[in-house]
Amino acid sequence: MSKKDFNRNPVGNNQWILRTDEELQKIIDSKPRNWTKKDFRGETKLNKIKYLTRKETDRPGLKFYHSGKRINMRNILKHSTEESIEQFKKGEIDVGILKNRASTKKIRDEMSEKEKSEYDKKIYANLSEKQLDEKRKRQKKWYYNQRDKV
Repeated sequence: MSKKDFNRNPVGNNQWILRTDEELQKIIDSKPRNWTKKDFRGETKLNKIKYLTRKETDRPGLKFYHSGKRINMRNILKHSTEESIEQFKKGEIDVGILKNRASTKKIRDEMSEKEKSEYDKKIYANLSEKQLDEKRKRQKKWYYNQRDKV
């Protein structure tokens, strides 16, 4: 070979043309808002079709509407109290607070009475004066509400 710098495609035919950020954002906007980057790459159970490549999903200018794990509302509502569900429906609390309350209730439901009392003692030992005062007020309010119901 006489030429060391041999180019097999000097005209550049059949080369891949990159899609612009606007085109990619239109694709993202056309799909459901709970899709993550992996859904667009076809790597999840929700979607097996590859709409974007990994390099395209890693571009900094794109706005994906959901990231992280999806939440299963059925499990959250299963472990929530009626009061928490009502507050969530009224819009007084958001999904994060509802999820946290359901998780706490699930953990406490699985504890024995002895474990609950030990856990409560450990938690109450670290409360500040302000938190103790608020706790006393809540307990008084609960007590009077229970007494009035009877």
